[in-house]
Amino acid sequence: MVADRLTPTDYRLLVGVLFLLIGSVADLSAADSGMRFLLADGSVIDGTLSAAEEPAKLRINTKLFAQPIEISTQNLLEARREPLNSGSVAGDGPETSTNTFAFLLSDGSRFVGNVVSWLGGLITLETEDLGRVSFAAQRVVRIVDQASMPHQILALSDARYRFRRETGWNFTGQGMSCTVPESTAVAGIDLPDRFRIRVEVACAGTADFELSLGDRSQGGAGQGGTRVDRRGGSISRLPTERFVTRVEWFGESVSLVRSNASVSDAGVFDVSDSPGRLELDLYGDQRTGRLLAYRDGVLQADVSLVDEEPVVRRELTLINRGDPVQLTSFELFHWDGQPPPSQFLPDRFTLFRDGSIIDQVAEGWDANRFQIDGTWYAMDDLTRMEFAVATQVAPACDLSLSGGSRVRGQVEGRDSDGAILVREGTGTVLAVAPSRVTRWVGRSEDVTAPPGEAAQFQADGVSMWGRLLDGRDVGATFGWRSLSGENDVGIAATEGVTIRFASTSDSDATSVPDLGMLQLRCGDRLPGQLVSIQPNGVRFQSDWCGEVLVALGEVRRIRTGPAVAAGETDAPWLTRLPRRMADSPPTHLLVSPNGDVLRGRLLSMDEDAARIEIRGRTRLIKRSSVAEVIWLGPSDEESAACRYVITTRDGARLGLQTAGFDGRELSGRQTELGNCRVPAAALESLRFGTRDASPGETWDLVPVKQPKTFE
Repeated sequence: MVADRLTPTDYRLLVGVLFLLIGSVADLSAADSGMRFLLADGSVIDGTLSAAEEPAKLRINTKLFAQPIEISTQNLLEARREPLNSGSVAGDGPETSTNTFAFLLSDGSRFVGNVVSWLGGLITLETEDLGRVSFAAQRVVRIVDQASMPHQILALSDARYRFRRETGWNFTGQGMSCTVPESTAVAGIDLPDRFRIRVEVACAGTADFELSLGDRSQGGAGQGGTRVDRRGGSISRLPTERFVTRVEWFGESVSLVRSNASVSDAGVFDVSDSPGRLELDLYGDQRTGRLLAYRDGVLQADVSLVDEEPVVRRELTLINRGDPVQLTSFELFHWDGQPPPSQFLPDRFTLFRDGSIIDQVAEGWDANRFQIDGTWYAMDDLTRMEFAVATQVAPACDLSLSGGSRVRGQVEGRDSDGAILVREGTGTVLAVAPSRVTRWVGRSEDVTAPPGEAAQFQADGVSMWGRLLDGRDVGATFGWRSLSGENDVGIAATEGVTIRFASTSDSDATSVPDLGMLQLRCGDRLPGQLVSIQPNGVRFQSDWCGEVLVALGEVRRIRTGPAVAAGETDAPWLTRLPRRMADSPPTHLLVSPNGDVLRGRLLSMDEDAARIEIRGRTRLIKRSSVAEVIWLGPSDEESAACRYVITTRDGARLGLQTAGFDGRELSGRQTELGNCRVPAAALESLRFGTRDASPGETWDLVPVKQPKTFE
């Protein structure tokens, strides 16, 4: 039996690997559809989410690795399900009452469900995502009917890494501030065609702040064009002129502008009643070229101009040209394109479906009704309720769930069912099923550049920074340690993976022309020095494979030193086969250092001279006069398949049947060259799979045309 031949150490290793594989399969089955994970070091991984045993950690499962990758929430930027710009709500419902409400709380979390009870200041909901949850009524900021709850794309507090900032823009405990005039921050958020933005900006001095649609350019923020020639004073509009869309806060007024060099539509309104502070709800429809601004629920400006071909911008640009400003709130939502009614909304109110408003909020709640100031109202009539409670968002993970709930807190580990345990700000621990998570924002706030010595793991759906490891401890040929990961994992993929190693020098030449190079028919290349060419093969010395003897039929080309090499453009002239040579065709080309070429049948070559037969006569050529030897003959032979292909910084390319890595050097066996050992510092790439099926050089002899004869 096989087990009888295993040592105790081998047996323990086998059992451990099986345990890890079984755990990996369990994690995969527990998770739902795939997510895209964005890590702090710039890595991108397509996989599935599952819970880890330890606090502040999660697992990423992918078929590329034998074990899940454990990551700290401190190293996670975001995990999202497709589409990547989707919000936290599965879909907009119809504009009808559902008796299901979203309760937004003061820490930025949100619970969506049906009210079970509202007694003694404690609210209990039955939710689709989390089961039954309870929270204090004093934490409620807003209650919104689920049918009218918008998709939220992002909030400033949990998507800081989306902002590309110039010097002067920085994040603080209150939000994002700018202290340097003319500084720009671009929000790379993939704006939808229709969107809504809730923005709050504070300025202690004279405000000169702009929010524009699109990136900044020389033609103006969002302009995206060059100057328009106006010879003759024409004000006619050219089809190439694109509209600028922007909001400008200057002093005590705000303007909305939709314009190009020819025409414009603008709206200006006064904000002197709130000095030093601007709070706006902006609604943008990029297809119709429309922008609306609301303050306290009242429409202030509505501008609209349609491009001949609508230009959909995917970014927002923030520019501060005046005194320092503080962006305290920036929430982005999808919008259905229907402008809300314009009506004044006080700080604390209840809004009914018929548009009526009461400046009080509920103090009690039954199954089908709620109570305000002693009067009961039908649940079906409620649209929105504002409690005038300030939102204080503390650093935490932010989880959006498929049923619309949103949880903020710290990861505590997992329960017996595989759910992720999340402790929210009040200390309540919630069990979150990984399959319910549609977006997870981690604790990391921005992307950091990977160190120069990091390698990159590339495959379909994965681009990950880390380092290659010996895989024996993780049950694989090769192991991998992600820069943002907490554990070593075995590489389970058999093809399609490429590992690109870090450079160890300032110049990374892919070939070194001053050295010799052996090129095989299979396409592999090995730098080194030619020892000799004899009838029994080519003897070649290299650093990676030692001295090897290669059969003549496996060699395509040998370079022995610097030369003006004969290339494929020379092939038509050098591969012509005259009729008189058909019975004894040439087999080799000898190329001199200056590019001269000699054709014949190479008999041998040593350290002193080359013996070549030309037209039946043997000639001796000094070894120093030969810089390259090319084998003539067909190149369409199929090469033996291999499992790994490595390239080195000195131009080698080797297809290996077997391979291993001990942390210092990569070893493997090449069919023609035998055992090879390459130091890690010399490696450029390692690819899993056989050699590329790209066509090689063509040095096949082509007979000249036979003359026509007539009798």
